[in-house]
Amino acid sequence: MKVSLQWLNNYVDLSGVSPDQIADALPMLGLEVESVSSAGMPPLKNIVIGEILSFVKHPNADKLSVCQVDTGDGTPRQIVCGAKNFKQNDRVPVALPGAILPGGFEIKVSKLRDVDSLGMMCSARELGMGNDHEGLLILTARNLPVGSSINDHFPPPDTVFEISVTANRGDAQSHIGVARDLAAYFNKPLKIPALTADAPKAATPDSTSLLASLTVTSHTCPYYTAWSIKGVKIGPSPDWLKRDLESVGLRPINNVVDVTNWVMMETGQPLHAFDAAKINGSALNIRNAVAGEKIKLLDGKDITLVETDCVIADANRPLVIGGVMGGEDCGVSDESVDIVLEAAWFYPGALRKTSRRIAVSTDSSQRFTRDVDPAMADYAARRAVDLILQTAGGTLTGPKMVVGNPPRGDRKIEISGDYVRECCGYDVEDAVILDIFRRLGFPVADNGGKWTVTVPSFRPEVDRPIDLVEEFVRLHGTSTIPSAAIAAPVTPANDAPVTTFTRKAVSLLAGRGFAECWHYTLCDGKLIERFFGQELATALRLANPLTSDQSHVRPTLLSGLLDALKLNLAGHNMPSRMFEVGRVFRPGRDGALREIVAVSFVALAEPVSPSWKTRELIDFFFAKKLALDVAALAGVVPQRLVFKGAGAADAPFWQEGHMGMAKDRAGHAEISCGLVDVKIAKEWDIKGTVIAGEILLTQENFANNPKRVRFQDWSTFPPVSKDVALVVDATLPAADVIDKVRGAASKAAGKAFALEDVACFDVYTGAGLPEGKKSLAFSITFRAPDKTLTDDVVNKAFEQIMTTLEKGSGYQVRR
Repeated sequence: MKVSLQWLNNYVDLSGVSPDQIADALPMLGLEVESVSSAGMPPLKNIVIGEILSFVKHPNADKLSVCQVDTGDGTPRQIVCGAKNFKQNDRVPVALPGAILPGGFEIKVSKLRDVDSLGMMCSARELGMGNDHEGLLILTARNLPVGSSINDHFPPPDTVFEISVTANRGDAQSHIGVARDLAAYFNKPLKIPALTADAPKAATPDSTSLLASLTVTSHTCPYYTAWSIKGVKIGPSPDWLKRDLESVGLRPINNVVDVTNWVMMETGQPLHAFDAAKINGSALNIRNAVAGEKIKLLDGKDITLVETDCVIADANRPLVIGGVMGGEDCGVSDESVDIVLEAAWFYPGALRKTSRRIAVSTDSSQRFTRDVDPAMADYAARRAVDLILQTAGGTLTGPKMVVGNPPRGDRKIEISGDYVRECCGYDVEDAVILDIFRRLGFPVADNGGKWTVTVPSFRPEVDRPIDLVEEFVRLHGTSTIPSAAIAAPVTPANDAPVTTFTRKAVSLLAGRGFAECWHYTLCDGKLIERFFGQELATALRLANPLTSDQSHVRPTLLSGLLDALKLNLAGHNMPSRMFEVGRVFRPGRDGALREIVAVSFVALAEPVSPSWKTRELIDFFFAKKLALDVAALAGVVPQRLVFKGAGAADAPFWQEGHMGMAKDRAGHAEISCGLVDVKIAKEWDIKGTVIAGEILLTQENFANNPKRVRFQDWSTFPPVSKDVALVVDATLPAADVIDKVRGAASKAAGKAFALEDVACFDVYTGAGLPEGKKSLAFSITFRAPDKTLTDDVVNKAFEQIMTTLEKGSGYQVRR
């Protein structure tokens, strides 16, 4: 938003404050300054008022004229000119030789088509006074003395601040709003213009009104007012009005439209002027659109409306998309005589939805979506009526028609000086706090140390005591906070267990060649309903979602990773392995919704690009090993988990028969891994086999700090390995057998030496084995910390292991 310094001076006297001081103050007030520029005529030397005495056609050019111009030095000056909008005795700006125009262009004596030209007559744009370059700047005032400096007759250049206004500061979308903050900051009085125009309030028109009826049926517009003005004369706006609009980047159109735009920039309240003759049936109905209705906007864009759009319609058709933009055939034109002035308030959420849907953002919609003050509508309308009567004439007739009431008023907040001091952390006197509240326009009633602060309706975001503390600090300034020594522990505390796990998981997966992804924690409810069922979709739905595709909190990370994989493959990017660490939401055993730490990964089994070397494709066992490695970082040991297959109902993303799931007994850890359903991969337009895994960990896994890891010296003596093959049931998981072998080996080793490893290196089914059996071969490794193990010692231990397995576990040892 652009703010004019000259315009601001109408409401607060900033004559003793430099533009640099204002530019420094605005960010401290929460209004970021993006740029500072100058508008209007800068100081110009050798540019004077001249009078055109005569002119003839150029002898060598059809489009040029040779003019004789009086510049006040007693001798007419010959100047060649290409403009056509002047006549004899017109007074115009003349740049004499040696003058330097804005942009650095220097005027010199020159020849144009063999005719001497001793200067240049100037347009408004050439003097830095706007964008008009259609002809010379004709000075209409006849009393301007010839030969006098052009700067003597024009105001000094204006300073324009372009500021960035946050979404919660609708009040700062106006010159009065910015002036209010600056008046408070520099402790100067705020001057609000007085009003003269008014009319009695009525819900229905009388015989003098321009409207026969006014109805509001749309919930998007809780407050609507309409004013009738008869007999206006449409024409150009006065210079001051055009100058103000141009300084903030608006194009002057005519006196009535310019007034509505000017008042919007002054007060922040958008207005709209209807040509009463173009309102069919003299009726206005603020309603929701009928699906399929069409409207052509002022910018020429054709819009097809939907039922959630709010329109201002006449008896036959929609005229305006409420709060966004008017139609091209209902506005004020040069032929307009009677006008209906609208001042209304629209709910920000509904208006934002319409503005985004039709991809139209205007000065009006920007203000309504930032929750402008509804109480300002009446003031802005009366201010506009005053200015229309002043600049276009006419008569205010009939009552002001009002439907509804402003949906927001002033609020009262209880607070005390002690609370402010406690929140700020430093001492400040009550008088200073009260003075700042009053300078901000917040009246305060002091009830013996307990203050009742009245917050006006133009500040909707201030509704809690802590908000008042923020307002105090904003104006009092962070530079006033006293310096103090900061007490900090010498030894930093350990990170939270969840943070430590997250860092380790990211490091592990990145080291295995996976690229990290980050996605929103919100997702589309249709996806949850499809893969997890209606019950979970209902449980995960937000109470007030912003958009339909982000209406639920996510129960899984896999859908986001599939989106990322699809996007990268479509863009022919290299990452084909991706992971994410984040939060998901699932019901616990008690049915309550729980926030769960999740780690998920996806990878294409086949290489994306050809290579000179053929490598082994990744498979289920790759995913299982990676998932177990990640789970181990949270202290989940494989012995706590038992892998098993799952049906489509329990594993909606997975290919049945090609995945595994595991949970611990307490339900604190869950692992799913394997092949993503090929049909789902095709739906995501992913060609190839997708291997994935997801680890879900409840907060109980991180309830206690992990045990401190202590250094343990390693043995310099060689290990000894022995192999054993066991015949077991074909349905028995290898992990269960490993647990038994490890237990028997540890018991056999005792304290004399250590069991270093048990690894399964062969699985056999087929000839030579009973039906329903399989053979598992294990390598058992021992090592002693202080000696080399002899065959006798190892063989004795090995015999004990085989005996324990045969008798204690019922396994058959293949000898």
